[in-house]
Amino acid sequence: MSLAAADPASLVATAADALKRGALLEAELATRQVLSRHRDHPEALNLLGLIALGRDRRRDAIDAFRKALARSPKSAMIRCNLAYAYRADGRLEEAVREARHAARLDPTLTAAQTVIGTSLADLDRPAEALEPLRLALERQPGLGRVLLALAKSLRALGREDEAKARYEEAIEAHPQFGDAWVGLGWLHVGQRRYEEATRCFRAALVAKRASRWWPKDGSPMPPAGPPVPINVPKLAHDIEQLGFLMKQGLLPAEFEAVARDYGAASGQIEEAHGASATVLLSAEELGSLAETYLRVLHLRETPAHDGPVLGDFDRAEVERRYAVKPGICWVDGLLTPQAFDDLRRFCLESTIWNDVTHNFDEGRTRHAYLGTYASDGFSAPLLFQIAEELCRALPGIFKDHRLIQMWAYKYEARLQGIGIHGDNAAVNVNFWITPDEANLDPDSGGLIVYPVEAPTAWNFDDYNKDRKKIRRFLDSSGVAPVNIPHRRNRAVIFNSDLFHATAPLNFRPGYENRRINVTMLFGKRQ
Repeated sequence: MSLAAADPASLVATAADALKRGALLEAELATRQVLSRHRDHPEALNLLGLIALGRDRRRDAIDAFRKALARSPKSAMIRCNLAYAYRADGRLEEAVREARHAARLDPTLTAAQTVIGTSLADLDRPAEALEPLRLALERQPGLGRVLLALAKSLRALGREDEAKARYEEAIEAHPQFGDAWVGLGWLHVGQRRYEEATRCFRAALVAKRASRWWPKDGSPMPPAGPPVPINVPKLAHDIEQLGFLMKQGLLPAEFEAVARDYGAASGQIEEAHGASATVLLSAEELGSLAETYLRVLHLRETPAHDGPVLGDFDRAEVERRYAVKPGICWVDGLLTPQAFDDLRRFCLESTIWNDVTHNFDEGRTRHAYLGTYASDGFSAPLLFQIAEELCRALPGIFKDHRLIQMWAYKYEARLQGIGIHGDNAAVNVNFWITPDEANLDPDSGGLIVYPVEAPTAWNFDDYNKDRKKIRRFLDSSGVAPVNIPHRRNRAVIFNSDLFHATAPLNFRPGYENRRINVTMLFGKRQ
């Protein structure tokens, strides 16, 4: 029977089966056949929402689920699907509200408890998250995301042994569950067990980013997942990095063809969507790029040093300057020459720059930079040694704070960096590892720090993302920003409550001239 001749119930069943098999196009065709005849059909609208979620079109999914609920307001499953869509879109409070409504409609619905518990965990409400998470696990043991959220909540409540057991349970049930390895890794960091942490972060990287070129130990390549983001700046960076690695003899000449494919893809994306657009492509749409794009092709092993890695800067003077409210100082010569060189080579050689989401226009200003995080490759043992030595060298600043997050960003030559924001920590350390001669404006290119603290009542989105609100607050405060120009091996150490932004950038073109900053966060925001 053709789709055109099928009755709505058969079409819905066909769409549901196709969705279960991952055939999104087939599912959508059948669903839209129903909706062309019955535009308010709740089951078809629900399927349309699930298809949109499968393509990471979260706003479209929310719209479809809302329309389905308008026709079927007592459907616990549709309401739970709406909660999932809110959660995927970062609207956690709304996700909790809708999931609780779904649970009232159907108290046996495990999925509703899952959304409630995982969303409360992400909202840093661990005590509230415990009951729904445990209820979900009682009904369906071994749920990876639930075990992960439960471990996170237990750790936040100081119950680290229980948290460790839950992380290990999630890994045992799902050995390739990268996020569980990451959670266990951060638990070890909090206990200053850096060798164990490094092992966990590496396992997470293998689970998420293995390729046939790395780690060369027979690890399977991760299966194709949901569509991935791709844009012109990411491809431009990767073309430069591939050329650099081939020149160093670290990748074979076959990558010349890969670089050409990246160039062709970049041209197609720019022509169709513009240079400031980020588009989502499935593995099928990536074609030949899927084997290499967002995968680790080379990772430079960068162990800890036998001796110290911090330079001979005046520790007492740094602590004295930081003690002056509100807490801003900078240090030249942060790392020893060997530690600096090793870290720079790690950042240049390792293909771990996989956060490609920072490519956008803000008014008349174009922003574009790439990120890498401890959870996704930026976890060399040398980095943990640097963090540990900082805490020991400057106890008046770091007190009993421990490393809680770590990342690096790499920038375009003239496109701009991070806007004004604050971070969820007690102390920030931000340092630069690009040569001074790469910076064409020696009075800029570093960090701008505003010597005024974010209000304690503001939540994370307020002080980290809401640029208009931040700007109004800073304008009303009347404070003048502090400009710390870019310098090779210079670190800025400051109170994390202070708003800060990347200074205007004007660097020389070329891969080795790209500005790279490393950020480490210590302690919790009070």
